Amino acid sequence: MTKTARSSEPRRSASATSGKRGGPPVRSLPQRTCVACRTARAKRELVRVVRSPAGTLSVDLRGKAPGRGAYLDPDPACLDRGLREGAISRALEVTIDDDTAERLKVELTEAARTRQKETT
Repeated sequence: MTKTARSSEPRRSASATSGKRGGPPVRSLPQRTCVACRTARAKRELVRVVRSPAGTLSVDLRGKAPGRGAYLDPDPACLDRGLREGAISRALEVTIDDDTAERLKVELTEAARTRQKETT
C-alpha cells in the first residue's frame, strides 16, 4: 500500500528544493532593465537614478532611496542616450533640464568608479 499525501499536508514541489542532495534552495538574482539600451542585467550591475518625493534627481547606489527610480548601465553612453531619447524623463515622470543632466553625468561617472572598485 502506498502512502498518499493528505490534504492537510503541504505538497513538495520540485522548485521548493534545490534538487541536488537536499541543499538549500537556489535563489535567483533580481533582474532590472536599463531604460536606455533595454538590456536586462543583475540589479547590482546597474545604477539607479531616483526622483525623490521632493522632486530632485540623484544617483542611488544602494538602490533603497525613497522615490521613483529608473535603472541605467554605469556607462556614460547609456546616460546620454537616455537623456537624448527621453527614456529617463519618461521613466521618472519629470522633465530634465541641462543643469540636472550635467549633474547626473558627474554622479553617474562617480557611481561607475565606485561599482568598478566593488567588483575588483
